Amino acid sequence: MTNENGKIHKLETVKGDEEQSQGAESVAAVEAGVAEAQKDMSKVAMIVSLLAVLLLVIFFFGMNRNIAGLTDEVKSLGILRDDVAQLDQRMVKMQEEVPVTMKRMLAHDLVNEMAMKAFYLTDTLEDEALRSKMQEVLVGLKEVRTGLEN
Repeated sequence: MTNENGKIHKLETVKGDEEQSQGAESVAAVEAGVAEAQKDMSKVAMIVSLLAVLLLVIFFFGMNRNIAGLTDEVKSLGILRDDVAQLDQRMVKMQEEVPVTMKRMLAHDLVNEMAMKAFYLTDTLEDEALRSKMQEVLVGLKEVRTGLEN
């Protein structure tokens, strides 16, 4: 023991040959245990890597199927877009045609109403000259009606 600056140090004796051989044996045993543990860890690492590859394959095929489904949906949306464009064109055409058709139908109804009133008036008139003029009006209304129907 020495005392420097108030510190005490213990000196140990040097181990003998027996102790060194026992130490070497224990070191060899530890090294053998480490090697065996490394073999076990390599098996675990191999299993983990195989599971990772399996999961990647499952993930790949799942994503592939989802992408194929999305591709089909996008194609159907393209077809739907074409259908909407066709319907839009038909609506524009109908908007142009409907006022003309409505006017024609309204005119046809008015001519029919006028013809019915003229026919009634022809039956009620007593003067033969007025009756003949109303007959001419009825003939004119019939011509107008046939013109509207064409």
